[in-house]
Amino acid sequence: MNDIKQIANKISKLADEAEQISKDKTKSTRDTESSLDRIKNDIRDQLNLIRAETRFEETKKINPLKSKQEYLDPLVEIEKIKEVGSRYRKGKEIKKEKIKIDYTIYKTSKLGIFANKLFEKYSIRLSKQYKNFFDKLSFDLIASSMNILSKTYISLILLGTMASLIFFFLFFLVILKGNIIFTFVRALFLSIILGGITFLVIYFYPSTIVNQRRRAIKNDLPFVILHMSAIAGSGAHPIAMFNLILGTEEYPGVKGEIKKVVNYVNLFGYDLTAAMRAVALTTPSRDFKELLDGMITTIETGGNLKEFLKAKSQDTMNTYKLERKKYVESLAAYSDVYTGMLIAAPLLFFTVLAIIQGVGGGSIAGVSVKTLAIIGTFVAIPLLNLGFIVFLNMSRPEK
Repeated sequence: MNDIKQIANKISKLADEAEQISKDKTKSTRDTESSLDRIKNDIRDQLNLIRAETRFEETKKINPLKSKQEYLDPLVEIEKIKEVGSRYRKGKEIKKEKIKIDYTIYKTSKLGIFANKLFEKYSIRLSKQYKNFFDKLSFDLIASSMNILSKTYISLILLGTMASLIFFFLFFLVILKGNIIFTFVRALFLSIILGGITFLVIYFYPSTIVNQRRRAIKNDLPFVILHMSAIAGSGAHPIAMFNLILGTEEYPGVKGEIKKVVNYVNLFGYDLTAAMRAVALTTPSRDFKELLDGMITTIETGGNLKEFLKAKSQDTMNTYKLERKKYVESLAAYSDVYTGMLIAAPLLFFTVLAIIQGVGGGSIAGVSVKTLAIIGTFVAIPLLNLGFIVFLNMSRPEK
């Protein structure tokens, strides 16, 4: 109580000081206002101390063991609030720095811009005149996620073909010898053939990417559906499944398709079912298309998405295991073929050559035994082994 009386006396003195300042006409208005503001703040602090003393007296009746130092002074409390506020604002700034963009924007390439400057009008004309031929290319470009317009890619095809024609024509013109006119004709003919091959290689390149992505999606899909099923079981929103899977970086095969769904939702403002429907139209994988169509039907009809994904994950995982088991069983047959063709057959071949050489036969069909042995050792057997390795790589499922 003595503390409260002392504080009350201080407030009284501050009030008297404020009255004197307001009566003092020698000071400027600005000085008077600043002095009054200072006194006002001092009075506010003293009132806070009175409140603290009052609360302390009330608390002491309930908990006599609590000392005055343990009780929070209002000024200390205010400082703590300020400190917490500053930390909160700092945390918000850190969070803002860590926010990731939920969509990606495609950027044009310098080569594409250069090709369009040269061949844009020709590519537009060709795409209209040979619509059926270039429609497949347009679909392959979308399904391959190459992030390039079909018009620009046609311009790149024309640029690559023209560059190869000029390069090969000059190349053959330099290396070929003989009559000038005959050399010119041969160089032109060979450059046209190689230019046509360049055109076909660039044209069919997106389709090879589509096939690779189809195999990669098929390999990752069972585990993606299993992951989706686990997320759906937690009660998360369906769009959260796509965001979480995109952020894991564990499924590179499906990443392109998931990113399309997220871009449609966050960048173009599609709802989730419309985004999945748009991706289902362009995905290279039939299995992934069936998954999206099933999710769309389940969401729109109010079905249980968790149960759908659980059943789908079990089905795809069983299929995945059966395919792996089938491949392992086929390796046994391949090993028998390899043993017969590339181990036993070469031994028999060289045995026959040694017998023919021993009985005095120097050649077979006009070709010497020595030449046949060299061709078999350094050409036939290595090529057969290489072909067998390529066959195994093509027939095995993706890891």
